[in-house]
Amino acid sequence: MTEYNDDLYTSKSEQKRDDLALQELGQTLMALKQGELDRLPLSDALKKGLEEARRITSNEARRRHSLYIGRLVRESDSDQIEKALAALKDPFRQQRLSNWVDQIANSDQAKDADSTLQQILEAFPHGDRQQLRNLTRNTLKAKLSDPESASNDEKDKFKRERRKLMNYLNQLDKTAPLY
Repeated sequence: MTEYNDDLYTSKSEQKRDDLALQELGQTLMALKQGELDRLPLSDALKKGLEEARRITSNEARRRHSLYIGRLVRESDSDQIEKALAALKDPFRQQRLSNWVDQIANSDQAKDADSTLQQILEAFPHGDRQQLRNLTRNTLKAKLSDPESASNDEKDKFKRERRKLMNYLNQLDKTAPLY
């Protein structure tokens, strides 16, 4: 009598569905820009295949090449690629950055913003602590004590300093590796 181990057995239909999902993942990768691809954990063969895909213009050739890309994705760590791609397409990323800027701007002193700065540096370990502290200090200096009686120059300076901080966080986010 033969016993089947359900964990090891996958049906042919399930294998086809998995291969189709990996092929769709490959097509998603083919549609990404080079800067986004650089942030993903891709093998050398997969990077080379995606570079090749940029030069292919024929529809049938692209279809066949997407099958090849799907096979390369299957051979590499597809779970890690999917997680990194989900982090890249995170819809709440911009909101998280805006919340950090608001938390810093609402702090009374630079020491009150230290916990937020620590969160930022944990999320972006490649960030420059000194530059982040300087941007925070400048934002807090430009903060308006009484927004109603402030002049337009003071309001513009505060907006400018907030924008500098937000631009730095966006730059950190765009250059952060996703793996």
